[in-house]
Amino acid sequence: MKRNAYFQLIHEDNGLFLQSFPAQDGGAPLSAEDVLQYLDLKKYSDNVNPVEIGKFVETAKAETARLRVSGKSDCLPETETAVITVDKYSTMAKVRLYPPSSKGKQLTEADLLSLIEQQGVKHGLMNKNISLLLKAKLYCTDVLIAKATLPVQGSDAEITYHFDVDKTSKPAVNEDGSVDFHKLDMIERVKEGQLLATLKPEVQGTPGMDVRGMPIAPKKVKRLILKHGKKIHLSEDNLEMYSEVSGNVTLVSGTVFVSNVYEVPADVGPSTGDIDYDGSVEVKGNVLAGYTVKASGDITVNGAVESATLEAGGKIVLKRGIQGMGKGVMKAEGDVISNFIESSEVSSGGRVITDAIMHSHVEAKDEIKVDGKRGMIAGGSVRSTLKIFTKVAGSTMGTQTELEVGTDPTLADRYQRIEKEIDKLGTERDSLLQNIDILKKRLKSKGTLSEDKLVLLKSSVMRVQEIGENIESLTEEYEEVEAELEANKGGGKIIIYDIAYPGVKLTISNISSFIHNETHHSAFVREGADIRVKGI
Repeated sequence: MKRNAYFQLIHEDNGLFLQSFPAQDGGAPLSAEDVLQYLDLKKYSDNVNPVEIGKFVETAKAETARLRVSGKSDCLPETETAVITVDKYSTMAKVRLYPPSSKGKQLTEADLLSLIEQQGVKHGLMNKNISLLLKAKLYCTDVLIAKATLPVQGSDAEITYHFDVDKTSKPAVNEDGSVDFHKLDMIERVKEGQLLATLKPEVQGTPGMDVRGMPIAPKKVKRLILKHGKKIHLSEDNLEMYSEVSGNVTLVSGTVFVSNVYEVPADVGPSTGDIDYDGSVEVKGNVLAGYTVKASGDITVNGAVESATLEAGGKIVLKRGIQGMGKGVMKAEGDVISNFIESSEVSSGGRVITDAIMHSHVEAKDEIKVDGKRGMIAGGSVRSTLKIFTKVAGSTMGTQTELEVGTDPTLADRYQRIEKEIDKLGTERDSLLQNIDILKKRLKSKGTLSEDKLVLLKSSVMRVQEIGENIESLTEEYEEVEAELEANKGGGKIIIYDIAYPGVKLTISNISSFIHNETHHSAFVREGADIRVKGI
């Protein structure tokens, strides 16, 4: 049987000695650290120095070694010693046993179990190992005597969508380089009764228990539900989603919408008034100045858009573009596709695809692509989380033009809002804790409080608990947003296929640079604290 080398205190008439015993069948040799720790535990370490211990350990490798640790002949006997260690996560406990001195007593199994209990180890005891340790006298050996019951991990919920959630919606490009906005394939059609999605529910894990008897929680599992708009129903068990109408289906921020399209046969103007529709809207004519079109689905305009407002839960498609005259607004949760964008404010939760952007403020969570026949961005500001593609940036007149990538504008705003809310709640909690402390001191000194003060104390304690839960939830969200912002940091790219004119301002993840000379066929990326130019 494999045994580690060990040592024992030997009582003799001329003092107390430490004697070595060799390893057997490939066991580990003595460790100087082990010897020193034991002597320190028994209060003999001051009588020897590390050099002597080192010689003792080295000699013990080849023969029996002896080391005087005390010159007294009346040293008290040392009982068999057990050192119990628990890892920092309390998943296992080990015992290292040292022999009694030559006049000392051995531990019984009951003695060792009592010592283990005193160390707080109460779960997962391995009694066979404990018995073997004592019977076989496995000295100077770490023996596992308890291990945790590990949790059984659960699994996240999963949703499978039975339709194309990534419909391309890329317009066709003619031979002359112009974009044909009459040929768009962007509607994902659906039939009444069609299965849209299925949900595989989450499976909760089973808690475990560490060696100290404390629960070990399994990892949190992601819970999902099938989210949908009108004209959709779920099965009785809420695990399947079906369409109630024939039309088109879109997925926006995890919510499925089905709609039959509302058609406006002519212009949106005095004859129609503003339009607010739960579904998709197709305008056959124009959208005149001052009018608004809102849709929970997509908005398609076959004509032109003047200084109007368009808001869509899905895509916005303008086949002739928008001349906003400084008042045009487009907001879409999905892509924005327009022949041109002029003097308008545009916000897209997806991509922006257009032939030209002039004197406008355009933001997109995904890429911005300006590469039709003109393919120009001149004037205003254009911001994308990921990429900006254009043929021309700026103009020969030095028009102030700003291009920015690398930061999701909506994500940055959300990050700041959460930060302010956490600070606000923290201030409220500090104030409540001060009031609670005052009321408790008053209660302790007087032995009683008025009824209204008792009510205030109780409500304050409950509010502090509620604030703590809110801060915990907000902090988790804050860290998720922070991680997402960090992940996107430095990842943006600006590509100018033809020419960038002087005066164009480039910003990539908060690092800015200006174009001072005409620059051709270039890609701009962030490297460290600088923006680098690379040829394409």
